[in-house]
Amino acid sequence: MSIANDQMHIVALSPEEGFRPWQITQAQQLSSAYQANTLPHALMLTGPLGVSKQHFAEQFAFFLLCSSPHAGRACGRCKSCSLCLAGTHPDWANIGPEEAHKAIRVDTVRSIQQRLQQTAQQGGNKVCIISPAENMNDNASNALLKILEEPPANTYFLLVVHQVSKILPTILSRAQGVNFALPSANSIVNWLKNDFDQVDIQQAIERARGFPEQVKSILSDSDQVYFNNDVLLQLMLGKPSAYDFAAKLDQRSAANFLDALLALLAQQSAASLKESNEELTVGYAMTEYQRHEIYALAINAKQALAQNANLRLLMETFLQDCTAFFHSPHA
Repeated sequence: MSIANDQMHIVALSPEEGFRPWQITQAQQLSSAYQANTLPHALMLTGPLGVSKQHFAEQFAFFLLCSSPHAGRACGRCKSCSLCLAGTHPDWANIGPEEAHKAIRVDTVRSIQQRLQQTAQQGGNKVCIISPAENMNDNASNALLKILEEPPANTYFLLVVHQVSKILPTILSRAQGVNFALPSANSIVNWLKNDFDQVDIQQAIERARGFPEQVKSILSDSDQVYFNNDVLLQLMLGKPSAYDFAAKLDQRSAANFLDALLALLAQQSAASLKESNEELTVGYAMTEYQRHEIYALAINAKQALAQNANLRLLMETFLQDCTAFFHSPHA
């Protein structure tokens, strides 16, 4: 059932992970619906960038594929769980653009349709995560719609969506929405209090404007790059060039840079439009569209970095793509 496709990605899970504290209610509701045989075949995970929607999708896929789930969670021990943890489960497909600003193509969705029509190799459910789902072009959206109208048996689609307005209304009507708001500070503290000092957590929450994954990144890395709007502006203007900047990075500093960039973009998204425009000086203002696309590029770069991609080429390409979006008139 293996299909070679540059828009299909592998996800390997950590056995220590689980749902985030602010995701427990949604996880319980959906797992109860599954156990009662009332879970819809398509879920649309919505909410702002940086609230772990992708993480929820992966953990819920883990649960759906487990042959012996307990209390709304995967057991972590069965053969199916072992395959999920290794990133080799044959009945789990992850779809996304090969580059953040590229469309998810119709041939990818059609390939998935063929794959999901087959019997599950592990004898259980089949799961497909599409992220970000709004990157599907019109043909891909229409192809997905046809699948959702007559979904294969025991098959679940988890659509990770950052911009609901870009999703076809007909797809919206066939997927149950699951929204994730920015969590409370208490939820973030409860998530991290066993590993970090509470005072440090509170300070990190303020720096990250409450975006939980960035809070953890700040706390986890004592060498965290302090990245401000002036540095961002210079990079977007090509000063220094992508070539020169990438040449100075090693694996660790590249990861730090991407984390810092993600934190800054999350802060800007949380701020009002007026505040964001005032922060970027000399006549340049980053639109929400540009922030969203550069954020997605950074997420993809982090994933590629973790898979041992060519570091220098990866960072050069990433910065060049960012600069192109910064100068794009599209809003």
